[in-house]
Amino acid sequence: MSRPVRLGGIGISYDIAIAGAGPAGLAMALYLKRAGYRVTVFERFEEPRPVGSGLILQPTGLTVLADLGLLDDIMALGARIDRLHGADASTGRTVLDVRYDAQQGGRFGLAVHRAALFGVLFRAAQREAIPIETGVEIETLETGERATLIRSGGRRAGPFDLVVDASGARSKLRHCAGNARAPRPLTYGAFWASLDWRGEGFDEHALLQRYDKASVMIGVLPIGRPEPDAERMAAFFWSLKPAAADA
Repeated sequence: MSRPVRLGGIGISYDIAIAGAGPAGLAMALYLKRAGYRVTVFERFEEPRPVGSGLILQPTGLTVLADLGLLDDIMALGARIDRLHGADASTGRTVLDVRYDAQQGGRFGLAVHRAALFGVLFRAAQREAIPIETGVEIETLETGERATLIRSGGRRAGPFDLVVDASGARSKLRHCAGNARAPRPLTYGAFWASLDWRGEGFDEHALLQRYDKASVMIGVLPIGRPEPDAERMAAFFWSLKPAAADA
């Protein structure tokens, strides 16, 4: 993977603010710090923490973690996924059957608890002494030759040469980049839970899903360990439209 493009000439460093201490914000902070920039991360929670259950890191995401020198750390926690399989709940007929090894290259996915991914990146940021200011709600920013963050209560932070918005779908900063549109809600949502992995009847290297027509889907995903000394877990999720959940 190519290294980050420098923002200026040789020997020039910049002050950079990153809004959001999720995986994207922390990964960006690591890259920018290693490129020689002065980076500060701002997080609205009092204590940085993951939100959600499990996810599958695709080969591209694993490549980024390898480039950051964190692949061994996340591999020790996650569950290797070789196959995505879905079937009709009534008939058992296969509807989805995707294998990572269908193409050459030894590709695979890695299912992880969000806490595992967050922990690997957060600990790396701590090792590199990247400042992370918590309990900071960024409301907007003032732009000009440099940018100043406006926090809740009118307090100011900065100035910065660059502001990276990694605060997610509900970002309050999107309008500052000329994008005033509110994010559209997804057609489907999901109930989810992180449970102890029992293994019986499930493939430990596959995402398994069952469908009721095109309206309901449930699935089980092995997600490894959230922390090095924890027990293995699985993510159970039930996807349906929000209106059906309210009913």
